[in-house]
Amino acid sequence: MMAWRSSSARAREAIAATIAAGLVADPAVGEVWLEGALAVGLAHARSDVDLRVIVERATAPELRSRVVDGVRVDLAADTRGAVDAARRLLGSFDVRFDDVEVFRHVRAEIGSLTRLRTALRYVPAGWRPVITDPERDVYRRWAVADQVEQIHSLTEDLLGLLDDRMYFEADLVWRQLMLCLATLECAAAGEPLLGTKWLPALWRRTTGQLATADALMLSLAPMSWGEDTSAWFAPVRQRVTDAILRCWPDLGEAEDAPPAYTLDPGWLPQRYADGWFVRLGDHRTRLSPGQFRRWRRTATQ
Repeated sequence: MMAWRSSSARAREAIAATIAAGLVADPAVGEVWLEGALAVGLAHARSDVDLRVIVERATAPELRSRVVDGVRVDLAADTRGAVDAARRLLGSFDVRFDDVEVFRHVRAEIGSLTRLRTALRYVPAGWRPVITDPERDVYRRWAVADQVEQIHSLTEDLLGLLDDRMYFEADLVWRQLMLCLATLECAAAGEPLLGTKWLPALWRRTTGQLATADALMLSLAPMSWGEDTSAWFAPVRQRVTDAILRCWPDLGEAEDAPPAYTLDPGWLPQRYADGWFVRLGDHRTRLSPGQFRRWRRTATQ
């Protein structure tokens, strides 16, 4: 069920339902889905309505986007086979330390998976989620892993820029990194990857706090860069670690010492289906659960 309350969202939901009811009357149409931000209750006064028409065969009915009561309605068609192929990626979080090709494939499909994550199927009684709760949890893990990968890349860029004292460029990357961290935390809380403009609303839903610029750590003032990397890196590592642990909380009881170099600035955690590792650029070190437990306690102090 949808849970929006803004007048903009309510008006668009009514338009979507009216159009969907007409579309499902066509024998060539299997289902009609509402997708995107509107499907999870977010809309503004000029938001479009995105509807996906699922057809059982390759020959689809003619679909034309339209404007209804001043609102643009975009229609797209997919075969059942195409959406089922994407949905199979939500069967399990199956990426391993020595095989990142699966991860690359899923990252390339993250837009399609986000549409599935948000999608609501029209029925006469209202709208119903397309995917199941277990599939939503797999999506959450893929979304978290995707954002962690971006944070790894941005952190490496930031370290390189600071090494060369390219501070203006570093300021821009820092802002990107803060946006990505906020997106990661929303994803870890179960929200879909909807884009930067919806971050304040998603942040408010996940934390209960007003998402001011300060709350999202998006101050317009440049960072005061210095020689002490821990001033900016330690909070980044803490937030990344905490977000990952929301998806994979069980670390066991034992503690073992990780390699000392993994505690240096720049090393960030990541979680794959076969365990924990930490990474700096292209250098990766696998950690046992006991080693990661000690690494977490020491690295995030």
